[in-house]
Parts: sequence; C-alpha cells; structure tokens
Amino acid sequence: MEMLRGDRLLFRCDFDIEQGGLNTAVSSLANKQTPNLLIVEMDAPREEFFAHLEKLANVCDPETRLILISTHNDIELFQSLISNGVSDYLVGPVTPERLRDSIAKVYQGLEKDADGRIIAFMGMSGGVGSSIIAHNTAYELASAYDDKAVIIDFDICYGTASLNFNMQPRQTIVDALGQLGRLDDDLLDQYFMQFEDNVAILAAPASLNTGVEITPQSFDLLLKAVKPMGGFIVLDLPHFWVPWVSDALAAADELILVAKPDLTNLRNAKNVVEYVGPKRGVDAPTRLVLNQVGAAKRADLAGKDFIEAIAMTPVVNIPYEPEVFGRALNNGEMMSKVAAKSKATIAISDLAKKVSARDVAEKGGKKSIFSMFKKSKS
Repeated sequence: MEMLRGDRLLFRCDFDIEQGGLNTAVSSLANKQTPNLLIVEMDAPREEFFAHLEKLANVCDPETRLILISTHNDIELFQSLISNGVSDYLVGPVTPERLRDSIAKVYQGLEKDADGRIIAFMGMSGGVGSSIIAHNTAYELASAYDDKAVIIDFDICYGTASLNFNMQPRQTIVDALGQLGRLDDDLLDQYFMQFEDNVAILAAPASLNTGVEITPQSFDLLLKAVKPMGGFIVLDLPHFWVPWVSDALAAADELILVAKPDLTNLRNAKNVVEYVGPKRGVDAPTRLVLNQVGAAKRADLAGKDFIEAIAMTPVVNIPYEPEVFGRALNNGEMMSKVAAKSKATIAISDLAKKVSARDVAEKGGKKSIFSMFKKSKS
C-alpha cells in the first residue's frame, strides 16, 4: 500500500494503514468513520471467515467496499465470498501491482455511471491549436455518442472557448471558482453556456485583471463538482507549468499532447512525457497529436522523429489547412459545420473516437457484503 501512494488511480486518496489484521480493523473502525474502501488481510481458518466478517460488518457502513486477502487458495471459498458481496478476494502474499489491479476492478463499473471521462488537452508550445482541437473534439464526442460533453476553459487570461463557439458568456470560470464552497447542480448550470443540445461550456473571461489564481485545491473541487455533469469532461489547459496543471495532466483519463512537428515541440513533449508518465500508469493513455502538418514541408519533423525521442506514435496527424481553420475560427463554427469532408475535420473525428473509450463494455457494480449482515452497532 505504501508503494501505491502517488499512483494515478489513488492520486487524491487518503491512506490509513494499520497493522493487526481483522481484529485491529474492528476495534479501530468502531470509533471512526468507515472508509469507502477497506482492505483487510486475515489469517482465520476457512470455516470462521463469515463469523469474522459479521464482526466487521457491525462497525462498517453498508456501502463500504471490501477487498479481502488471505492464504486460502480455495475456489469454493472465493465464489462464496464474491456471491455474498465481497468486492474481491486475493490469495496472499500480494504485490502492489495485483493490489492496484484489484482496486481498479472494484471501482470499474461504479465510477463510470456517475462521472464523465476526463480528457485533457495541452499544447506543447503557444499557437499549436490545442484549444480549437479540444473544442472540436468535444463537439464530435457529443454528436457521435449522443452524450453530453462538458468543456472547461482553464486559460483565464487568454481562453478562446467563447470565441470558438461564437457565444458571449454571462458568467465564467472565475465566477465558479469564487463559489466552490457552495457549488451544486443548480448553481453550476448558471455558469455554463449551452451549445446545441449536448455541449456545455465553462468559458474563461479572457481578462488580465481578474485577480483569481487557480490552486490544486480549487482545481480538485471544481473538477469534482463538474465530473457528474456529462459523459465527457474536456479540459482545455493553458500552456504554462504550475502545480495544478501538473496535477491535471496526471489525473486525466486521457491526456492529449498537441504539438507542431518541429524541434521545440519535440523537446517539450519529451519533457512532459518523462515527467507525467510515471504518475499516470499504463491504464491512462497519453496521446500525441501532430497539428499543422505540412505548414513548413521542408522543415517539418517526421512522425518517426517523435517515435524515436519519446516512444510515442502520433495518434492522428492533422494537416495544415489554414482556410478551413480560419473560417471556423472567424465564424465561431465547428469544423464539421464548415468543412465536414476536409482532412483536418476527419482527423479530429477520428481522434474523438479514439479517446471516447466507448468500445469498452461497461460493467455493473456489486453489492456490498455489509448489506448481507444486520448492523448491530449502537
């Protein structure tokens, strides 16, 4: 468990680790709040398992999820425990990797029903087109899957979400950050602009004198409030390096690095990948998008240059089509409305499919073992 601290899956989790097995767990939990997830290692004989679990149930909330670790390699015991509500059973000793996989499995179907998929976009230098790609990808996701896409423009000083959708925000992310202590569904709706049926936009004021500074804590609170609002939560991140941006890159379900095919962007992408890669883990894709490909044909780096430097193949190459992008930007329209058959629009549509994760079958949650026992805690 100590080795899992800082892992992306448990990025914002509080750990409380105590020695002593099930008996210690029972006495410790009798006088404090039950955690969302309880992991217990016990060495009781097979026939005493459920008697011990009943003691644990008496001091735990019914919603608590339980991962049980023991030395009994018994398929019948495993099936009995799972059918009675234990979230997972592991035969010890366990490795950090096995424990992490077990935690991921426990929460797999449960979080998908409540929270949207977080897709973060960040440009590897100024002017690479990260924002317009993020906004158009969000629109394509909402259109293709008939689900709500929520866009948060975190670039307070220079954000372009309102311009790209040709809308005038009455309230912005600055207003939302000022109300973090009392955000609820009704209040959040006041801050978002609605574009067509399935796109909601929390715009930036594009002002230099707001006096508001985002912190890791305010970022976490805002994201927590917004995550249940739609199937896709698209973060349009600014091109600067501060702690909350680093946290956003590490915590996103999908991280999209947008770069031009030149040496500066190659260097910056390499730095970002080397920094956030160990924090994200193998289950959270980091993808490279090359934009403005062909703008300087003789000077452009090839995709293989990025592969050799950062071991990452561009997920899409978006060609340099200044007329199409210019019309979309100047008219405040989406690319698919301006030029649905352009190569750039098709590439963005392909990107949306790749980051959607909608080809992965969703699984339902499991009942808790604690709901199987009558709670007798006074």
